[in-house]
Amino acid sequence: MTTVNGNRPADSAAIAHVASAERVARAIVLAFDSCDETGAPLSEIQKIAVLEAILLEFDGFGAHLRTLASVGKALRELGQCL
Repeated sequence: MTTVNGNRPADSAAIAHVASAERVARAIVLAFDSCDETGAPLSEIQKIAVLEAILLEFDGFGAHLRTLASVGKALRELGQCL
C-alpha cells in the first residue's frame, strides 16, 4: 500500500527519522554555540558526554517510527476488511 505521495509507510518513517536527526544535530550545535557565547563553554569531555546521551536516547527512535507506520498500515488494512 502506498501513501498519497507514493511512499510506503516505511519510507515515511525513514524520512521522518532523518529529518528528526537533522533537527537534533542543529539543536546540539546551537546549544554548544550558546554556551560559548554566554561565557560558559563546555569542555571537549562535556560535549562528548552530551553527544553520547543524545545518541543513546535517539537510538531507538527509527525503530519506534517504523513500528508506528506498521501499526497504521495494519489499522488501515483492518478498516478495509470491515
